[in-house]
Amino acid sequence: MGEAAQPHASTDAREPTEEARFSRRSARPGESNRRLEPRFGVELDVSVSSDHNFFQGFAENMSSGGLFIATHALRPIGERLDLSVYLPGIPEPIVGVGEVRWHRTVSEASNVPPGMGVRFVHLSEGAPGLIERFLRNREPMFYEDD
Repeated sequence: MGEAAQPHASTDAREPTEEARFSRRSARPGESNRRLEPRFGVELDVSVSSDHNFFQGFAENMSSGGLFIATHALRPIGERLDLSVYLPGIPEPIVGVGEVRWHRTVSEASNVPPGMGVRFVHLSEGAPGLIERFLRNREPMFYEDD
């Protein structure tokens, strides 16, 4: 989800980087903000809709648990979205519901796109297997722990 500069829960007190600013939902008691699945760089078209909005975006990276959607049309953290993700070689999009977990806004000095991290809440039957197969042949992205 393009989160290389996203601080971990233990370092939330430090200043945001000059490149981008992040906001994320606070963890509920017993809930971790740490990612469980490896993240993979992708270039995928995504359609997103909510009660009053519809837009198309671009997935910059993805895991079996969610994706980062590069867009200026940020939705509120915690909002649930209907998603359609278009995987290469698959005739129909993967459909499901995601929850906005964090935002990335860009400063003037940044060259990274703004967007939002979305966690998959529900995927259509067979979609998790299609995502796993698609990601299996990609190299995971690695991030430095500061």
